[in-house]
Amino acid sequence: MTRHYKNEGIMKVLTILGGIVGLLTVILSLTAYRSYTYGFVGPLTGLDIVINVIVGIIVSIITIWAGLKPNNPIPFHWVMLIILAVLLVVFGGGIWACVLVIIAALIGIVEDL
Repeated sequence: MTRHYKNEGIMKVLTILGGIVGLLTVILSLTAYRSYTYGFVGPLTGLDIVINVIVGIIVSIITIWAGLKPNNPIPFHWVMLIILAVLLVVFGGGIWACVLVIIAALIGIVEDL
């Protein structure tokens, strides 16, 4: 049985926007424009930049996919959105992508209460 939120449309839009912003930020990390790339959190120490970019692109695409088809590839639940937000910020998606997905997760938390 799947859970449908009352404000699921807003949550989908914020999740898709967060994934797109994360994807653009990861793509910007390939260029020389490094001042915006990681926001406030730097890359993991010991990880090569190529592995960091590949995993960042995959996490961004999964985030977009979760917003486009909720409950189809992965559960569209606030816990999963928080996990995706943390993965976005760790693997180079930037703080703005994390904030957008966290806001979507907070809407889900408020509806669960």
